Amino acid sequence: MEIKIRSYLDSDYAGFKEMLTTCFHQDYDEQLTEEQLDRWQNALVRRATAEIVFLDILIIDDVAKGFILYQIDSPESDWCIKEGYGTIRELYVVKDLRHAGYGRALTIHAESRLNLKNIKGLYLTSEDEAIGFWIKMGYKDSGEICSENDSPIFVKYSSIT
Repeated sequence: MEIKIRSYLDSDYAGFKEMLTTCFHQDYDEQLTEEQLDRWQNALVRRATAEIVFLDILIIDDVAKGFILYQIDSPESDWCIKEGYGTIRELYVVKDLRHAGYGRALTIHAESRLNLKNIKGLYLTSEDEAIGFWIKMGYKDSGEICSENDSPIFVKYSSIT
């Protein structure tokens, strides 16, 4: 089995769209239209191309099986809770591969890339079902609630070099 994590490529469009559709419809139970999904995906791809956000894809045997979306908060991004901090905005692994270490691998990959960019720290927001995963990854509840999505904010400083 060949496993790699790499930056999004134009050739990933269909696989990424399939993952986004599944993520919204099954995981978030949000029934977005095809047009809404296309708009959201195209906006993400534009931001990734401009390096406002980073979008990396988990590839297993040449098939997209997960992704991670992350950034350094800045006034140019549409999500700026803690300017100068790295944030993981979205982590997704196809359902049949969860709990096999791929989410951990994607997270470590993103953290490593962010740490090379002189960030102040790392943070993310999380829903109840994923909190245990983030705590195992070294994130701690900051006691703050994100006004954008009404979720707790988790921070991590120990991996900052």
